Amino acid sequence: MPKPQWITTTEASQTSGIPKRTIIAAINRGALSAQKLPGLTGAFLISPADLQVWLAGRGKAA
Repeated sequence: MPKPQWITTTEASQTSGIPKRTIIAAINRGALSAQKLPGLTGAFLISPADLQVWLAGRGKAA
């Protein structure tokens, strides 16, 4: 089964163990790339590869 092209912030939180609010804050400050769906309440979609790069960077900073 192929890996998904995009995951939601909820899925990213569940797979990484990082709180959803932390992931959204990283997106808002530009540390984690994401696409936003249209509308005021549009969800963020994250590339699994971008999530892995961000997580690796967090490990180095910690």
